[in-house]
Amino acid sequence: MTQTLLRVENISKRIGRSVAPRAASFSVEKAEIVAFIGENGSGTSTLMKTLSGIYKADTGQIYVNEKPIKITRPQDALASGIVFIHREPKLFDNLDVGSNVYLGREPNILGFINTSEMYRRSQVHLDRVGLAVDARSPLSQLSIAEQQLVAIARALSQNAKVIVMDQLTASLKFEETEHLLAVCKKLRSEGISIIYIAHHLHEIVEIADRVVDLREPALA
Repeated sequence: MTQTLLRVENISKRIGRSVAPRAASFSVEKAEIVAFIGENGSGTSTLMKTLSGIYKADTGQIYVNEKPIKITRPQDALASGIVFIHREPKLFDNLDVGSNVYLGREPNILGFINTSEMYRRSQVHLDRVGLAVDARSPLSQLSIAEQQLVAIARALSQNAKVIVMDQLTASLKFEETEHLLAVCKKLRSEGISIIYIAHHLHEIVEIADRVVDLREPALA
């Protein structure tokens, strides 16, 4: 029996003269990968930024576990288990990997950061995404593909239920893309849902359970 984890009804966001997308409605089941495709300007990225609280929707309603919620900022999305990851994730080059995974949520003892526990927990999530680096490693030494995996590990540490991946493979090499697709399949097997945005059909064919096709944006 399927479980509808996320349901979106008639969501839209006006950007200038364009309404992107045109009243989109879709659902995401638990442990499902839903791919979104659309031409440039179709509003796919705008929709995902709205879902993730980066933008505030002008119309529509979002439901999590069939309960209506309001998402007006990223913290609202995170509290509902929705995490957005861009192809150039927002991480901090001056920190190590573990500090990026738990930034702002560091485990502590009597008000002091428990660094050994932070690195231990970080390593667990890094292992889940198949990233063979020490949590103490400087983030600046990692490639873009590896930094994306750090961002996914951070999402896992935040107990993400739905991970939105926005064109992560746009600048990846073939083997890096294959690793990311394998990670997506693994996370699905663990009960995590993924909204996957890509322009490469072979990726969608390989991992998507369903496809949502967004059409042309509406002009005012």
